[in-house]
Amino acid sequence: MIDRILVAVDDSAPALAAAEYGVRLAEELSAELLFVTVADRGGDPEVVLRHVTSVARAAGVPATSRVVPDGQQPYEALLDAALAEDVDLVVMGRSDRRSSGRPYVGSQTEHLLEFAHVPVVVVPESAGPATGLDPSAAASAPPARIIRRG
Repeated sequence: MIDRILVAVDDSAPALAAAEYGVRLAEELSAELLFVTVADRGGDPEVVLRHVTSVARAAGVPATSRVVPDGQQPYEALLDAALAEDVDLVVMGRSDRRSSGRPYVGSQTEHLLEFAHVPVVVVPESAGPATGLDPSAAASAPPARIIRRG
């Protein structure tokens, strides 16, 4: 059973698509969300966390957020948070960018998939709008690919 979902977020379009998908999934499963962002050297990570948390709560989904400190690779910080927070599933975004005509996953996503101890849902950027969260626009989005690890 999936009771607790970690969603990796930042202010990118793929991450916002993942947040949108996570909110819809948590609604369907009556699960709790944990939004996690990795602190970096620029911007205010609290801004995006406040935004996605408020959207989840407006949808009736219990949600909390956490900033994990910079200092390790983002995938390592996300794996540590997933383990520490005892989550059942991780959701993260994937850019629709293609390299040499081949699908592009991204190194952080690839490493997270390789080492995750729980299932990981990778949401394509095209699953949500590029400017914020709009559940009505994402209702007709293609389903995310579920890749089981661990």
